Amino acid sequence: MIHYPVLVPDLPKKEQLIPWLAKIDSNRWYTNFGPLVQEFELKLARLLSVNTDFLVTVSSGTAALELALLAYDLPKNSCVLVPSFSFPATATSIKRAGLCPIFTDVDPDTWTLTPEIAYKVLEKSPYSMILPVAAIGCPLPIEAWDKFNRDTDIPVLIDAAAAFGSQSIGSRCSIAYSFHGTKAFGIGEGGLVVAHSEDFIKKIKQLSNFGFDLGVIARCGCNAKMSEYHAAVGLAQYDRWGGIVKQRQSLLQMYKHLLKKTGINIRFQQTPENYIPALMPILIPVSNSLSAVVDYLADQGIQTRCWYSPPLHKHPAFAGDKIITLEGKTYLTVTENLSNYLLGLPFHSLLQEKDIIYICETLSTSLNGKK
Repeated sequence: MIHYPVLVPDLPKKEQLIPWLAKIDSNRWYTNFGPLVQEFELKLARLLSVNTDFLVTVSSGTAALELALLAYDLPKNSCVLVPSFSFPATATSIKRAGLCPIFTDVDPDTWTLTPEIAYKVLEKSPYSMILPVAAIGCPLPIEAWDKFNRDTDIPVLIDAAAAFGSQSIGSRCSIAYSFHGTKAFGIGEGGLVVAHSEDFIKKIKQLSNFGFDLGVIARCGCNAKMSEYHAAVGLAQYDRWGGIVKQRQSLLQMYKHLLKKTGINIRFQQTPENYIPALMPILIPVSNSLSAVVDYLADQGIQTRCWYSPPLHKHPAFAGDKIITLEGKTYLTVTENLSNYLLGLPFHSLLQEKDIIYICETLSTSLNGKK
């Protein structure tokens, strides 16, 4: 029996939701860009220090990616460079937008696609757009990506699904966030696009409303609007955000301290010092079997997750898509190493220090073979 689940959503309690739900009852406005959605967008704009004209909420993080990709108006079957180390929605969004993913490797320290990698791939194969990912919530260096866009004129859309509050806003790149229930800023379902063109945001808003423009369909879209109920959860969550951030950062520091104390040979993802952690991933030694560690921890009541495994280029849905390797390799070395040795430990607001001590000690026992 699992006593320590890997994720437990941390959403507002019913008492915190009731005032917002009462507003919905009073307004009798439930969807279609209602007053709560507008208020939520205003508060998000304040939090991110951007103008409300440069962001729009949608129904999910995946919708944020798909609609942003469509809004770029790239020719059908244009190539989009993307890391293979990511959640499938990154690549399915490209496909559903009528574009073709090109998979490549990631940096061994941050586990992300970097501008340096993007330049190297460009020497081998042209592409029309790039979709770097804030892997497991690790924010990307926005100034470097702004420079890449400035130097190459290649559009950059950052998949920051798990990096809300950590991924900074630059001056040229578009960014897609997720408010899925498992995220740090979770509202159940929801997404957000931030860009630097009012027309671009208007286009996404139209696409999220079937493509309507002045009563007619200007272009084919879908129904991806955020409902008033999801905005109500978002507004209640907004009031809790400061406490959520402090707690998650505290949990991360506790984990790192206790894991280092055990003396086990593991590696952490290289992240900025004050980022807001989404998950608790570690790399176990290559001398250990990942499946054996997962099974042992499960036997001790600890649920784990092997994030982004298999990597995208090994999913059947992307079997025919192009792969660009680096440094003369015949495979995506870092990505496949992560797939074989990355372990996600429990990370959520219900964990107490005694729980993390137990998890770390049990992991140490497993890795050291003292069972």
